[in-house]
Amino acid sequence: MGHPTKFLCAASLAAAAAASPAAPVTWVDWLSGTPGANGSATGVLDLGGTSVDVHYSGEISFLQTSGGTNYYIPSAPYMSSVVDNAPSTPDIIALSTATTKTLTFSKPIDNLFFAVVSLNSNGYRFDQDFEIISSGTGYWGAGTMSRVDLGNGTFEVTGTGEPHGVIRFNSAVSSITWSSQTNEYWNGFTVGTFGLADGPVPIPEPQTYALMLAGLAMVTVLTRRRSALRK
Repeated sequence: MGHPTKFLCAASLAAAAAASPAAPVTWVDWLSGTPGANGSATGVLDLGGTSVDVHYSGEISFLQTSGGTNYYIPSAPYMSSVVDNAPSTPDIIALSTATTKTLTFSKPIDNLFFAVVSLNSNGYRFDQDFEIISSGTGYWGAGTMSRVDLGNGTFEVTGTGEPHGVIRFNSAVSSITWSSQTNEYWNGFTVGTFGLADGPVPIPEPQTYALMLAGLAMVTVLTRRRSALRK
């Protein structure tokens, strides 16, 4: 059995991390693209002065790179205890056919967030694992999203109704491939991240420091009481 103080310290730090506020996501700025069965699009992530080029290849029903309807309003489905901000522009790539799609990044990024608009009764089958961060009522209505582990190294997000929300890929990502499971006009997406996979560890915000110090103080008090009882 491990030392009780270590467990208490770990628990306190975990609680402090869980209580920290959501962080801002940098969403991709889609710059240009070509719709069609063999479409493509290019964009950029501006990560604190470091630019990451983003390239999409695959079917595109339509795309918005400068203005248009903002399908991320209402913003609630895209915000959570993890994500502080919904996509800030109407930039979107809309899909409609059951084909394979690929995203590539010029530098590996961490915490890839994938915002979904109106998945409907469709599904996206990815070549990497993910978690559902948030979902709710969006521009086209309400629905639910579910994660399915297919057991062969592929993972699927499925929808019922009109789901809008965000999924996250937790490992470092240089590229990601997925396939839409149904022909359906239309469903859309964009992507964002906290930063580079090899970037510096974020410095905790003042609130987080306070929580960590409070947790460590509690551990010190409990340790002293335990020592006093043993005397």
